[in-house]
Amino acid sequence: MKHIVIVFLVVIACSSSLFGQEFLQKGDLSQVKASQFSEQELRQINQELEANQMSFQEAQLVAEGKGMPKAEIAKLKARLESLPKQSESAELKGEDEKAYEKLQDSLKTYDGYQESGALTKDLDRLDEKNRVFGSELFTTKNLSFEPNQNQTTPANYILGPGDQLEIVLSGEQQFTFTGRVSTNGKLIIPNVGVVFVSGLQFEAAVSRIKLEMQKIFSSLRTGDSRLSVTVSNYRSIFVTIIGAKQPGNYKVSSMSTVFNALHIAGGPNALGSYRAIELIRDNEVIRTIDLYDFLTKGDQSDNLALQDNDIIRIPTFKGRIDLKGEFKNPGIYEILPGEDLDQIINYASGFTEDAYLNRILVRQKTDNELRIEDLNSKNYKSYLPLAGDEVIVAGILNRYENRVQIKGAVYRPGDYSLKEGETLKVSDLIEKADGVKENVFLPKASLIRQKKDLTTEYIDIDLQAVLSGEESSNLELQREDILVVFYDETLLESFTNTIEGEVREPGIYPYSEDKTLYDLLLEAGYFTEKASQKVIVYRRIISDDYIPADQEKLINFQLEIDPQNPEKAANFMLMPQDHVIVRKIVSYEVPSMVTLEGEVLYPGQYALIKENEKLTDFIKRSGGFTDLAFLKSVRILRNDKIIPIDWSEIEKSKGTADIFTLEPGDVVQVPKRSQTVVVEGSVMLETEVIYKKNRRLRYYLKNAGGVADDGMKRKTFIIYPNGSAANTKSFLGFKSYPKVQPGSRIVVPAKPEREGLDVTQIIGLASTLASLAAIIFGITR
Repeated sequence: MKHIVIVFLVVIACSSSLFGQEFLQKGDLSQVKASQFSEQELRQINQELEANQMSFQEAQLVAEGKGMPKAEIAKLKARLESLPKQSESAELKGEDEKAYEKLQDSLKTYDGYQESGALTKDLDRLDEKNRVFGSELFTTKNLSFEPNQNQTTPANYILGPGDQLEIVLSGEQQFTFTGRVSTNGKLIIPNVGVVFVSGLQFEAAVSRIKLEMQKIFSSLRTGDSRLSVTVSNYRSIFVTIIGAKQPGNYKVSSMSTVFNALHIAGGPNALGSYRAIELIRDNEVIRTIDLYDFLTKGDQSDNLALQDNDIIRIPTFKGRIDLKGEFKNPGIYEILPGEDLDQIINYASGFTEDAYLNRILVRQKTDNELRIEDLNSKNYKSYLPLAGDEVIVAGILNRYENRVQIKGAVYRPGDYSLKEGETLKVSDLIEKADGVKENVFLPKASLIRQKKDLTTEYIDIDLQAVLSGEESSNLELQREDILVVFYDETLLESFTNTIEGEVREPGIYPYSEDKTLYDLLLEAGYFTEKASQKVIVYRRIISDDYIPADQEKLINFQLEIDPQNPEKAANFMLMPQDHVIVRKIVSYEVPSMVTLEGEVLYPGQYALIKENEKLTDFIKRSGGFTDLAFLKSVRILRNDKIIPIDWSEIEKSKGTADIFTLEPGDVVQVPKRSQTVVVEGSVMLETEVIYKKNRRLRYYLKNAGGVADDGMKRKTFIIYPNGSAANTKSFLGFKSYPKVQPGSRIVVPAKPEREGLDVTQIIGLASTLASLAAIIFGITR
């Protein structure tokens, strides 16, 4: 027991140093146990996964590649998922997160692109890891570059020990053989003999196999038989990745490529280069990889196939510049020597339509201080950026150089041009708008003007005097003037229209004369992607006569409006208080997904195509089980609870016993076949014991040192791999212990603690016994 405590303390000490350099960055995880981590350390693992934007499945690939047993990974996942949630008030936020929120709040008060000094600098620092161009390549969960194991084997694929070949001879003579290339490079074909194929390209290996088989099968020489050779199972190779977020040695498929390995390792670390990644083979750099070629042009010529013992080295970047403002893809870009600014801007997909190119600001860092460089559309292409440059492109001003506006009680409100050298007065603008309406308010109009100091002033205008030709009231208009002509409220009731359903901004909008359904749709942001062509307009009935038998208070218009051809909407005139509803597409549904994990041929997410889909349907769609699947451990995870599945019954019934219907969010777990049994609880030594067929519970308890003094052997129970459990039964004094299966967990519970009697309880008990004795004595006298 003393030794166990010492080992435990050593593990705790190791785990603290482990977290000093982050869990997944540890080189060797083969000795890591899930039980060694405290709750705080488990939370640190979750924080590390979030910081690296990794799912647990992605982390599992990394951990497996570094030797962590799958059983321990499963335990770790269970412990992470069972962590109690912290309340919002109790959860402590990191200093960077607090600072980030504070900075975001500070910047909310700025309109458009504003420089905020130290605030902007700090915000850029906190957000920098998400702004490096190319980082999304390794943080996107749906992009893994995982090799397709079912594709036709490339002609230049190099065969090696562990590759499994399938040879089929068809025609006049028939022959079938499946075998693996041995460690010394041989493929032993029955009746043919030994064929050396290791190190050969696949095409050359096929030729050699055919040559040897022609010696035995004459029809192959004459062409009366055909030979087919395929790689049915690819070997695993080891690659080393340096300079990644999770550097280390990885075990990958021999069909893996550079991009696949980089994705598994999390991509370049914070200082890693995206443009000078080295693929080293036999101590020689055989390719320098520039990921920008793939990111900007889709060029995968650098995505080379990996070979055993390859090394991928990610050096630190030489220089980066920061593109801010009106770029289509602003962010931090890595530069190579000799690249001009135009090339980098091309990587960012160029400027937006709002970019102001007459001044491109470059903020440089010199040895002692900052320096500013002004560029424009004519000379920026020749500028050679320096490491650390900030290139800032502002937007054009949000105002017009020759616009005036008129709103309100005129026939054609809107924007009008103020031509250079033209004198445009209030009466001229009203005339361009086809004059005022009959319900205009004549005593006053309002002119909204922006002054030179950018403040706004409101000028009252005697509209009656202007329309009567009084020149003193007929002001000359300036750029960006807004003339508001009011309605006479005594002549015009304030009406509205309501729109709801599948538009982007449903709500209540003001009604105006000559307003069409198309106008209202535009005000509401137009149709969403869920909108059908069915639009209903409800309209109130206005009548001077009261008809008691008439129960209808509304009429409705059932319209078919094509979003691509809104002519019908443009011709439909609205009335005050019209209520418009845009219906949703009946068949529009967000796909409901089920996840298959573990030993199926194609794990991943699958959509529920129809109602009442069974487990067998999804297993069939996933390609079935792999040879390593442990069918007794099939289980379904639903709402954090495990549902065990008896697959043997389903197999016996040929699927008719499968009455289990999957639901959205279900996770079907098919673990790998396990060859161990875990013994835990009140035993002398919690351990894992190699499974042996037909061995009873006593054997495994003995290998754990036996039951401890505080253990209750009669209450021992077993948790099976599929999540079900069985306990020890007793009948007429005979105990029946549950059967042990590979991958099981044997749990020996501890005896409940018994509390001793205190002094008061002893005195009370003695008093009770004395009284009882007196009564018995009195009866028997």
